[in-house]
Amino acid sequence: MTRFASKLRRLAATDKLISSGGVSGYVHAVLVPELGALLIKDDMSVDEEKAREVLRNSVDIGNLLNEEEDEVIVDPVGGVKAMLDLT
Repeated sequence: MTRFASKLRRLAATDKLISSGGVSGYVHAVLVPELGALLIKDDMSVDEEKAREVLRNSVDIGNLLNEEEDEVIVDPVGGVKAMLDLT
């Protein structure tokens, strides 16, 4: 992320996807799934469509193995601001 952060920040000025979620949001929403699909494709010697299918089918087991509690964002002035469901 450090390597591409400055370029992503520059692109955020013109790219709606990056600007809506910030650099970190873009990395998690776009780059991580793309990298996952590429790794699956390479590891399993399958085409891109099959790799994406494997990625989609592995969501449930991934959530079970990497379970996280819901994150709570606390607003120092008004108390609890929002609860994020990460599943």
